[in-house]
Amino acid sequence: MKKYKYNVSWIVQVSLLSALAIILYNFPKFKLPFFPGMLSVQFSMLPTIIGSFALGPFGGVLIVVIKFLFKLLTTSTAGVGEIVDLIIGLCVVLVTSLIYMFKNNKKGAIIALVFGSLTWILVAALLNAVYAIPAYSVQFGIDTVLKMLTVIPGVTEENYISKYIIFGCIPFNLMLSVVVSLVTYLVYKKISWLFEKMDNKISKKKEE
Repeated sequence: MKKYKYNVSWIVQVSLLSALAIILYNFPKFKLPFFPGMLSVQFSMLPTIIGSFALGPFGGVLIVVIKFLFKLLTTSTAGVGEIVDLIIGLCVVLVTSLIYMFKNNKKGAIIALVFGSLTWILVAALLNAVYAIPAYSVQFGIDTVLKMLTVIPGVTEENYISKYIIFGCIPFNLMLSVVVSLVTYLVYKKISWLFEKMDNKISKKKEE
């Protein structure tokens, strides 16, 4: 089982990855024409998952919470979108970090990322079906929500939630989670030496 050192270096790394997650939440951020307008592509989960590998479950959770608090300051959804992102992030980092903590190798990383992606898709679908879309419908009006879903054929007032989940939420989060997981797998080991170097450097300074 992989063990984590909760020291000054750990705190610095949490802070840096949190800052990177906040930056990536805002840039690059863009919409895809074949998905509903409320769905934006952003890669803030990338440093979050990398952090959960490098810093453990507690580190991953902290990064998610810090990102959430900063996002609330600029919310355009009255906190609904931010709460959904918070719960998805917490579920994903706990699954990935706990699996990787007990199976700390390439195979473990692959298993962690696969189960993390499945968790991401499932939790996103459930939250949007029972909370986010109904909340948006009350907050902004069902007509506004329906206009945002016109990219999906056959959307009506009777089926818009199920249509959105099947043709919007699930494929979008599948695409995003696969991209983030693939990039994480390709870059984590290549940059993990930076975390070790930072840890050693800060430890030496404390000894001086």
